[in-house]
Amino acid sequence: MKQSFCLPLLLLALNLNAQCDIEQRPVIFIHGFLASGDTWSNAAKFFQQAGYCNNRLFAFDWNSVGGNGKQNEQLLGQFIQQVKKETGAIQVDLIGHSAGGGLARSYLKDSAQSSNIAHYVHIGSRKWTESYPWFSNERCLNIFSTEDRVAGTAAGPIDGAKNFVLNEEDHYQVATSTKALTGILNFLAPGKIAVTESQKTSKKVEISGKAVLLGDNMPMKNATVTIYKISRKNGKRTRNHGINILTLENGAWGPIFLEAGIPYEIELQPGETGKKKVSYFFSSFEQNNSLIYLRGFPEGNRISSLLGKFPEEEKQSALVLYAATGALVGGRDSVTVNGYPICSKELTPAAKTIITSFIFDDGDGISSGKILKQFTVAPFIGGVDLVLSAAKNKRHQIYFNGKHLNIPALPSKDRIILAVLN
Repeated sequence: MKQSFCLPLLLLALNLNAQCDIEQRPVIFIHGFLASGDTWSNAAKFFQQAGYCNNRLFAFDWNSVGGNGKQNEQLLGQFIQQVKKETGAIQVDLIGHSAGGGLARSYLKDSAQSSNIAHYVHIGSRKWTESYPWFSNERCLNIFSTEDRVAGTAAGPIDGAKNFVLNEEDHYQVATSTKALTGILNFLAPGKIAVTESQKTSKKVEISGKAVLLGDNMPMKNATVTIYKISRKNGKRTRNHGINILTLENGAWGPIFLEAGIPYEIELQPGETGKKKVSYFFSSFEQNNSLIYLRGFPEGNRISSLLGKFPEEEKQSALVLYAATGALVGGRDSVTVNGYPICSKELTPAAKTIITSFIFDDGDGISSGKILKQFTVAPFIGGVDLVLSAAKNKRHQIYFNGKHLNIPALPSKDRIILAVLN
């Protein structure tokens, strides 16, 4: 399926900083396998805090699970040309994470294409052994971590490039941690510093994002996004009527202003009738964020076969935990649902770098606490066999590294409930 762009809606729609640098070279971020533009949510905020204008930061979405490599490269090329046209820039800076690094290097392999790029940042991705004469390694920053269990030894130092070694970050944190982002900023814009002290003073935050299908990132056009204030105590909606937003052709929704510091539910209703709703739960929004991605669950493709069939029960919930800034690693992180451990060396081993964990009953009505069989192979995705009772006056209590989030115990027949952990 051909992917199209509507560039103004892919701009990171954060409020302009009054002192932002309108002359700064644009930055294009490329996500990795199974990911989307929200990989770069931390980076977008960090760069804006360093003085980048919102119209200099772009996220490129691509099909990392079933797309054609040459087509993805062509789409990236089109996107870069659109960014140049929109901003008037002669060149852009390019950043690729994981599989996105492979896509970026393929683009740079062409001497004509590489003339559009000033600098390249390679993150948690396979190292290369050759330097393109038309794009020397001196123009590249290579970031890798000794604790990255996905890239592993395939990543590592690159001759001639500026190498930045991290010692604690997992495969996702190499692209989201403050340490990594500081290294990127120092390479692309020496002398700029991210100033964060004034970021929590606003009582309102501006949010927006995209609705896409998990994996292939195809836009969910004509879907309805509804935003509700919820009770911190039980996760229930505090009023009957939410704020309705219809997604655009490219899946974009928003922007909208919300109160800072309070919990919200964002409901995604696909445009096609009969498709299951997904309710996203956030403990709060503290800063502007234009990279809030809502994912629908696809049918009839590689990802749908991997996920298998979700339960559709009146008396049970189907819960998804999404770690927004790093993996769930047993022995490092503490995560429970209704008191049951979800994060352990058996359930979330460091080697799998689990970002998303599916929690529901395997069909026998017994909470074994073991890994759901359908999630034993693929990286980044895990699952735990746990019976989650659904009832009108019940709630599910989620604990994540000292933080708490309560969400309503909604039946899986009606929707999937998803808790965003950050």
